[in-house]
Amino acid sequence: MKHWIFSAFLILSLSGQAMDHSGHDNKRTLDYFLGTSDYDGRVPAPEEFFGFQPGEWHLQHALLVQYMERLAESSARVIIEEYGRTWEFRPLVQLIITSEENHARLDQIREEHLKLSDPSLSEDLELARMPAVVRLGYGVHGNEPSAHNAAPLVAYHLAASLHEEVRQMLDDLIIIIDPSMNPDGQDRYASWVNRHRSVSANPDPNGREFRDVWPGSRSNHYWFDLNRDWLAVQQPESKARAVVYHQWMPNVNTDHHEFGPNNTFFFQPGEPMRVNPRIPAQTDELTREVAMYHAAAFDAIGQRYYMQQGFDDYYMGKGSTYPDLQGAVGILFEQASSRGQQVETIHGVLDFSETIRNQVLVSFSSLRAAVNMRQTLLEHMRWFFSSALAEARGESIVAYVFGDRYDQGRNYHLLDILYTHGIEVYALQEDMAGGGKTFQAGTSWLVPLHQPQYRLIRSVFDKVLEFNDSIFYDVSTWTKPLVFNIPYAGIFSARQLNQLKGERVKDPVMPTGRLQGNKSQVAYLFRWDEYYAPRALYHLQKMGLRTHVATQPFTTVVDGALQAFPVGTVLVPVKTQELAAGRLFDIIQQAGKLGGMDVYSAESSLVTEGVHLGSGSFAALEKPRVAMLVGRGINSREAGEVWHLLDTRYHMPLTKLETDHFSSADISRYNTLVMVSGSYNVFTERDREKLDQWVRAGGRLVAVGTANRWLAQQQLAEIDFVELPEPEEAAMLPYAQMRDHRGARRISGSLFQAKIDVTHPIFYGYRRDILTVHAGGTLAANPGENPFANPMLFTEDALVSGYAWEAYKNLRDHTAGVLIHRSGRGRIISFMDNPNFRGYCFGSNKMFGNAIFFGPIIAL
Repeated sequence: MKHWIFSAFLILSLSGQAMDHSGHDNKRTLDYFLGTSDYDGRVPAPEEFFGFQPGEWHLQHALLVQYMERLAESSARVIIEEYGRTWEFRPLVQLIITSEENHARLDQIREEHLKLSDPSLSEDLELARMPAVVRLGYGVHGNEPSAHNAAPLVAYHLAASLHEEVRQMLDDLIIIIDPSMNPDGQDRYASWVNRHRSVSANPDPNGREFRDVWPGSRSNHYWFDLNRDWLAVQQPESKARAVVYHQWMPNVNTDHHEFGPNNTFFFQPGEPMRVNPRIPAQTDELTREVAMYHAAAFDAIGQRYYMQQGFDDYYMGKGSTYPDLQGAVGILFEQASSRGQQVETIHGVLDFSETIRNQVLVSFSSLRAAVNMRQTLLEHMRWFFSSALAEARGESIVAYVFGDRYDQGRNYHLLDILYTHGIEVYALQEDMAGGGKTFQAGTSWLVPLHQPQYRLIRSVFDKVLEFNDSIFYDVSTWTKPLVFNIPYAGIFSARQLNQLKGERVKDPVMPTGRLQGNKSQVAYLFRWDEYYAPRALYHLQKMGLRTHVATQPFTTVVDGALQAFPVGTVLVPVKTQELAAGRLFDIIQQAGKLGGMDVYSAESSLVTEGVHLGSGSFAALEKPRVAMLVGRGINSREAGEVWHLLDTRYHMPLTKLETDHFSSADISRYNTLVMVSGSYNVFTERDREKLDQWVRAGGRLVAVGTANRWLAQQQLAEIDFVELPEPEEAAMLPYAQMRDHRGARRISGSLFQAKIDVTHPIFYGYRRDILTVHAGGTLAANPGENPFANPMLFTEDALVSGYAWEAYKNLRDHTAGVLIHRSGRGRIISFMDNPNFRGYCFGSNKMFGNAIFFGPIIAL
């Protein structure tokens, strides 16, 4: 009998209940989930603690954590650690479960295990007795409840079972359980379902129980999909998780999800042709070997499943793919969702308890695989990082250099991402030129390729235009320096690298600003280059200060030295403020710290070159009062990205205005209204007229993506959209290929190059006239008739990285990325693509901020 056959003690008790859909009133016993076993009576079972069996109610996060804490108190096999907090301040916790003997030397085990990822230390490691590390990750999506509701059952069985197989797991493994990776989403969904469930089960899929209201509970507090944030780490849940991940470097990482009720169960490996080329073939082979354990478990109870179809292993920002570039085997599980307690499906009635039971089964099949494959998995991690160095030695490029001399905020955020993922970064200690760019010591850094994270580095820095397949489950590229708008280049000489390499970056810190010069009697100045300059400006405006922006460049003397100030420089006059000079000085210093930028004390309105400080070329600015339309039909991800940007980065309040409430709302309270992609069909003709009058009266409307289609349809903005090409097709094509054929006809989250007008208010703070933007979909518009209202045009052969169907590769060439429209005294600013995508497009979301702050000064 093969070693992956599912253990008898779990099979015998589960097989008789495999297809039991008898109803909500038929209460499940513990055996249904865990099989028959003797347990340590000192450890409370889930039902004993909760007062109900898992599957009867959806668990709230606080109760889940309390139970995990109780397990740690009552079992010597378990410890619990808090590793972070969510935006809503819920604790992020993980359990470490292993034998008492392993716990006694846990720090030593961890230190030895981490040597596997360091080729300078791993070669002589003895693997025969080294435990493997398995991380079980549950519930990154709040509305996929079988995952985090399975966690207490798995934890209990490991903490209390007296079965010999469990003892072996504890001896051979360090098991890390993350019971809920998205506590905020979990609680939103549990609250919704529990409030709407009935005592008498009703599986009618039309029921309110199954229809979570907008924006849903899949996402975190700011409506971000945390399973797209493993690489970008822009959310606190993701950042904290990445830190503790690297503290243990698991050999196996499971990622438990749900999909539509009419499916069965999916586990990896995924589509064979859609594996990221940076993932070695050996990883995919091991994933398939582990899959045999899941197959055996489900075959034993008659549960249908599939693999190698639909899902892929391409985007490195997902929880099942990121581990593959960390020497681990990442495994995606997708369970058909009951959403509520029971739901009708094409396969019959699906019970919540059954979905939980399946997640429990694959949790233990993963552990069983890890026990039997322990040395193979350990050896794989050692080989993975050692072979990375061998691959790096074969490259012509030896390092990347990057850095923006004007913006330390964006530099910091890219450094922080690299540091979080264990990538070695070094200061550039001499100025250099490369790739047609210049890099300055002090504001540039080096990333050598010859290091253990070589494969991840290539994934982060490479531009990709060739693909094995044309279908993508997610984005097809994520080249970080490009989306950060940070210059970078390759270094091709080891000798040059050694000459240039300074000290290693240990822990990046946010930039801090300082005042250049003394207390001024005239004005204070700061450039708009810094990423957090908008935070500083809004702070000044919130404090009631009058502010202006330079529409022409100038040079003046500050503290005895000439300083050149470009367009976009903010001027804060002294004499026209309604504050005492001392109080103004304090606020100015606070603003510099908030913006992480230098503030300059002007000694005179007379400048040495350019416009003088009293000139009309300094336009008066108005404090933004911003609302964003949200609600049914609106793209919640884009809306969340705007909310996150304004709230957490700019410290600016944002009113989220429900479209259903628009007709009765007093929108004169706002001078800026944001419309992201989505459907606005809920708007009546009266709503349309209200919006039109508001803009004409001087409001500024910032529209993103498909919101522009609605504006054009309603004749609120004149936009000439590009018609999609229609290539000729054969009269007959294979029906079996229809899905892939149509799926390939898209632009899958790719990067495009555009020419920008750095003198235009939308692009204040940009120093280079080429900008790379993320774009997905086929929305494109021709330039408007007014040449001064087209501040961003895509270039010839604009696609620089990522997939686009052949007929769409040049779709964006010479089209407008940004359009400005005049309507009465107001302005409509149209962004054809989302400049705030997933919170990591630091290069393009500055232009969105500019639309908020500088929209009123745009003259047409």
